Amino acid sequence: MRKIGYLGPQGTFSDQAAQQYLGEEQADLVPCNTLEDVCRSVIEGVCSEGILPIENLIEGSVNPVLDLLLETPQVTIQAEFMLPISHYLLAQSEISLSEIKTVLSHPQALSQCRQYLASHLPQAILVPVESTALAAKRLAEEGGHGMAAIAPLASANRYGLAILDKNIQDQPHNCTRFVVIGTEPVPMKNGTYKTSMAVSAIDCPGALHSILKEFAWQGINLTRIESRPAKTYLGEYIFYIDLEGHRCQPEVAEVLQKLADESRGISILGSYPASQRVPVQEQEPSMATLQSLRADIDLIDRQLVQLLGKRRKLVKRVGEVEQQVSVKELSPPREQQVQVAAIRQLAVQQGLSPDVVEKSYRLLLDYFVEIQME
Repeated sequence: MRKIGYLGPQGTFSDQAAQQYLGEEQADLVPCNTLEDVCRSVIEGVCSEGILPIENLIEGSVNPVLDLLLETPQVTIQAEFMLPISHYLLAQSEISLSEIKTVLSHPQALSQCRQYLASHLPQAILVPVESTALAAKRLAEEGGHGMAAIAPLASANRYGLAILDKNIQDQPHNCTRFVVIGTEPVPMKNGTYKTSMAVSAIDCPGALHSILKEFAWQGINLTRIESRPAKTYLGEYIFYIDLEGHRCQPEVAEVLQKLADESRGISILGSYPASQRVPVQEQEPSMATLQSLRADIDLIDRQLVQLLGKRRKLVKRVGEVEQQVSVKELSPPREQQVQVAAIRQLAVQQGLSPDVVEKSYRLLLDYFVEIQME
């Protein structure tokens, strides 16, 4: 039978995530002691898939998981989904909050309830443990008067604990993004995809810009970007990037190849179906939606004009440099070397009319040639 590994013991949010991922399908859920054990169970074939928490609405990315995905290239992300997260304050029996001296929970849970703990339990010592369910288990087995745990409702039911307070997370709509890992890449079919990657940039001025401009040129939207220490020496970082699209799409593949040529290294963590918060068929047209779309169009129009302005400055600079060198060193103006065929191909990839794009481009080309020759 299909086996899926998750961070145990039973009753963790990872356990709930695994059950949500399965739905009505049947499979054996295998609790693992650590996140590393989840990956190891997949690599060694004990489990066909593993469930890992990668990002939380309040605390952001789960950094140990990001590091783990980069350090274990044998696994790849195969899917993602969101799980609503509600934290409960539990104890062995009904006690007042003023009597609580110690609170056990996973570091992420403690962080997600930071404001509540500061205002309601300022006297309590916070003790991090491997998982929220383990905190509830230890409370049930070893805890005494004055000890509490932050854990899911399922843990309270499983271990017969008293609920002192509910929904104590700092944000009422808290949720965690989970990813499913496996050993086989996901082929590209119909649908919306996301690609997760890690790029080790060369330490030089404009390093991040050199990465981002490639995506902007291809019109690829980035849904997340953040840096993590490369663990080599201070000042060197790895950029974790999520983008819309599959690694096999032509425009995405082209950017990935350029980054591979220009960076210290690039690791593809996976291309997988993107999670849809609200199914498309449930979305109804509204004036707010139309206003948002029109605002996006206005923004793109401004960006186009800004890019043309930047190109004008570069062309002007090229003309100035060419005037400073001898005639023998001069090369034909760059504008005369542009491959119109490449422009037409890009237009087709973006769903545009190549004839219209070529006509517009040639008009701009003549304009910039005049500027360069001034």
